Amino acid sequence: MSYILPCLAIGCTVLTTLTALMFCMGMGANASPAQIRSLKRWMAGLSVIGVAGVASGAALISTGETGWASIVAIAPTLVFALILLVSVIKP
Repeated sequence: MSYILPCLAIGCTVLTTLTALMFCMGMGANASPAQIRSLKRWMAGLSVIGVAGVASGAALISTGETGWASIVAIAPTLVFALILLVSVIKP
């Protein structure tokens, strides 16, 4: 029963990572080649953050640290939300 929260956090991070990647792909529709290169770097960075969160969360679940697994697994989602907030607020 204690594995439900970490598994939900991992699922949330997977969906958030895919959503962030889709937003980056959408921004590249009418972009210049330099902007597309920048977007590819952003997409690679977002993917690395998402995969690291999911992998470390799964590793912590396997050791029995379900509390830390939840925190580590949801951290990339919070980072993505902060990036989105900064990009929306920026004039």
